[in-house]
Amino acid sequence: MLCYILAIMYVRVFVVVVVVVCLCFSSRAVKLVRFADQLSDLQTQFPSQRPELWRMSKIHLEKHLETAHPSEPVSLIFTAGQKAERTLQCLARGLAASFSSALNASFLDIDGKSKAGQDSDEVKLDIDSQLKAAFEGEKPVAIIHRLEELPPGSTLIFYRYCDHENAAYKRVFLLFSVLLPQDEIPKEKRLKEVEEMVQDYLKERLVDTGGQTSFNIMNNDKFGGLWSRISHLVLPVVSEKGETWKCDVCC
Repeated sequence: MLCYILAIMYVRVFVVVVVVVCLCFSSRAVKLVRFADQLSDLQTQFPSQRPELWRMSKIHLEKHLETAHPSEPVSLIFTAGQKAERTLQCLARGLAASFSSALNASFLDIDGKSKAGQDSDEVKLDIDSQLKAAFEGEKPVAIIHRLEELPPGSTLIFYRYCDHENAAYKRVFLLFSVLLPQDEIPKEKRLKEVEEMVQDYLKERLVDTGGQTSFNIMNNDKFGGLWSRISHLVLPVVSEKGETWKCDVCC
């Protein structure tokens, strides 16, 4: 009799475990399908973009979505020349909306240009506060537009949010955008060359050349640490000839 009761209990526990596992897999599958649909729709709105932008961003983000317990956050950088400034902003919003929609959530939109020239410490605290509120609320996605315009010292806050396995939040997506000084990025540039262009430009904009060593001053070593945390994937954006996209996507 005891064996029978134990057997029944075992079966019930097994069934519960199977149901939970199936629900988890089903939930992740739904997210992946929803994201793929959203991304496909976004691609039709931005037909001039390089094929690798869609292919690599899809692989990069789906890997994070299909992981039940991510070990680190996911991040990527969109970059463009001056002629593609509006496309850069709108495409970043579109991708953030696509990813957050798959999670039935929304996204945070931080404009680096609006903070240019402000006190680094104040901006750093403000960004920290916004990211914390978003990631602990219902906004697991954050766009940081125009990273190059932020006060240099304030960008050190991204150590906290992009520090691989030590990051403060793991189930989040940070999308950075960088506007380069040239009119456009040559089509023949390989992704590695584009990455180097962005790295060199950010270093030029953010690193203090006065030799200061204060903890809140960006130097070469700190920039190297920051770059290694945010440069997992750098993708070039080209200008769209006609405004076929939606740029009124709200966070």
